[in-house]
Amino acid sequence: MIVFMETLRRGWRGMIYWGLGVGLYGFIMAAYVQDADMLKQYAEIANSFPPALLKLFGGDAAMLATPEGFLAYGFFGFAVLILAVYAILSGLNISANDEDSGVLDVVLSLPLPRWRLMLEKFAAYSLLIVGIIVLSLVGLMLGNQVSAMPIEVGKIIPSMVNVLPSVLLILAFSACAGGVFHSKGMATAVSALFVVVSYLLNFLGELASSTLVGQVRALSFFRYYDHNGVVLNGLSWGNILLLIVAATALVAVGLWGFQRRDVGT
Repeated sequence: MIVFMETLRRGWRGMIYWGLGVGLYGFIMAAYVQDADMLKQYAEIANSFPPALLKLFGGDAAMLATPEGFLAYGFFGFAVLILAVYAILSGLNISANDEDSGVLDVVLSLPLPRWRLMLEKFAAYSLLIVGIIVLSLVGLMLGNQVSAMPIEVGKIIPSMVNVLPSVLLILAFSACAGGVFHSKGMATAVSALFVVVSYLLNFLGELASSTLVGQVRALSFFRYYDHNGVVLNGLSWGNILLLIVAATALVAVGLWGFQRRDVGT
């Protein structure tokens, strides 16, 4: 547990900064809703957009005219993209950054198995992500309290919980990339590309659901994030399980690659 505790010690300040930042963003978005007329005007503007652009703004002008729809687009539509930055940086910290700086050579000279190093760091960063999400939820709840049109707490909490599996998947992918690739630059590029391509596949797949792109959309983790559906209907446990299984598989692949390859600058 030494690696786990040391990672938490080094990362707790960053967790607080990120949590406060995302929480402030959530507070502003939740508190911004002051009356139904404002939402109606917002929906009318969005409805005048081309269909492709309307998809980018939530896909349904009627839903955007509700407090739930506004928050689903304005906060939850971007929450995973924002936290993806933290998840990628954290995943690279598991092995790639230390390997690039030469620190990993020193660490691995100790009687510490590689699998333990990777798993303890992954567990620590997962816990830090949970902390960020909790702080973000506090910001959302406070903003909801000062909103003129508050949303049911029973819709906010599940939507915030729904963010966690996708962010853990990104953490797992970047950790896997760091474990498999010798180059930090390659691991960074592949991790960023994973998020960008997933987002584009989901966006384009929604626009052309009857085409091949629509079928390939199933490969995007954003398809299973489904923030609009969760705000309206609650958590989809099937989607959550799928994302967690995928994250577990990625960690296993990363462990396999990290165990087999040479480490060094």
